[in-house]
Amino acid sequence: MPYLRVYLPEALSEQKHFIGQKLIDITLRTFHLRPEERYQISIEFISLRAANNLGPATPPGADFMLEVVGHDLTEGKKRAFVEEASALLTPLLPLKSKSRVARLLGIKPNVSRQVAFEFGELSPAISEPFVVHPGSEAA
Repeated sequence: MPYLRVYLPEALSEQKHFIGQKLIDITLRTFHLRPEERYQISIEFISLRAANNLGPATPPGADFMLEVVGHDLTEGKKRAFVEEASALLTPLLPLKSKSRVARLLGIKPNVSRQVAFEFGELSPAISEPFVVHPGSEAA
């Protein structure tokens, strides 16, 4: 099942809960999962401060980074996920201009660069549950 890591600046637990619920809904819809698979989606929130010391580097200009690992991530599924997740996360981000001059001139920041996405494919050998079929016996 999909595993999401959200790298973001410090956030309140209410914000994390809201973002988590919305990301689960987006994941179900864009990856064409069944409603009962909702409880098999894992989301981990990681502070950008901790991530800068330990984890992957957040691309320059990005305020959020969302890492998604799952099965059968086609380009269409990825594109749909990016569109919906960007629409969700972008309004939650603080808008910041690149420089003081840009702010004074009223130049708005490039909102599309504030959320970075990274996709990975889950290995079926690692993520699929071990299933014992009725009638089979262990040796």
